[in-house]
Amino acid sequence: MRIWFSRQESQRIAYSFHSGYDFPLNILQSLLVLNISLTQIWHSNLPSIRGINTFKTANQRVFAYQTPPIGTVPSDLPSSYLNAKIFHFICSSIWASQHVTDILRLRDKRLPPPIFVWEPIPEGASKENIQSCIEAMKMVDVVSPNHEEAAALLGLITEDDEDDEKFLTEEMLICMADKFLKHQIGPHGNGSVVIRASYKGCLVATKEKKEIIPAYWTSLKDGNRNPHVVDVTGAGNAFCGGFMVGLLKSNFDVFEAALYGAVSASFTVEQFGTPRLSFDERGNEIWNAGDTPSVRLQKLRLRVKEKLKEVLKVKLKERIDMKKMHVKDHNGIN
Repeated sequence: MRIWFSRQESQRIAYSFHSGYDFPLNILQSLLVLNISLTQIWHSNLPSIRGINTFKTANQRVFAYQTPPIGTVPSDLPSSYLNAKIFHFICSSIWASQHVTDILRLRDKRLPPPIFVWEPIPEGASKENIQSCIEAMKMVDVVSPNHEEAAALLGLITEDDEDDEKFLTEEMLICMADKFLKHQIGPHGNGSVVIRASYKGCLVATKEKKEIIPAYWTSLKDGNRNPHVVDVTGAGNAFCGGFMVGLLKSNFDVFEAALYGAVSASFTVEQFGTPRLSFDERGNEIWNAGDTPSVRLQKLRLRVKEKLKEVLKVKLKERIDMKKMHVKDHNGIN
């Protein structure tokens, strides 16, 4: 989220985090540099939350906690956080339902309902949990699993299945989105599903429309990994952060919002750890010493428009060819 806000606006981002007695000072300093609204929940008797990512393949990751996790609940948050316009949480379906219930109960009742973006956790992604997932989807505006989590929830994949490429095809992504959209998403049934699909980008789907939004850094023409992609850890989380900013800036246009998400992810994958923030001689913020987020957004938006033009050209040609065949058949030529 932070790359889209100037230093004068960045306090609008609220972030609550747990820290144990061994919380690294350098991580705290890196958070303070961002100039966002922070709430540190201190635990003098517990170790900080640590985890390890293991990549089985370039696109297949296994995550495991190294210390006991400590969950953040709405009652941990200051009232100013509870009155936010949009919330993002990464949790199980049961916790997603509980978080929405608690936030609506604790926030100022005079405010309009906020937007909820739910990112399911891999541990809860199994066909045994699909019913609780269906119940949680009724309460959130956007559900965003990655392709593996979506396949696991729908019972299409098992823990022993090592071939995740088949879930990255456009046909399979659309098929999985349709299965989610058969159920109610959002309190009024007008919510969306965004399936994050690794190097393919993401599929954004509503009842009316489905569209693939490509990743900013695509694979090279020879199929090799783009040299700009150094470490994909956190890309999905970063996508959701940018996506939320896009929702607010586009009056809840989920397709436009996905462009913001893709750009946020593009900065995250360029190095190990978080994007690097620096300043030029005028005090302007620079991320990763590259293009500004707004420049990347314009480039990606143009790419999507050009791709759409090509798709429309192909469809038009197919329709013209079908009309020609119809004329030939009608005249008895064939």
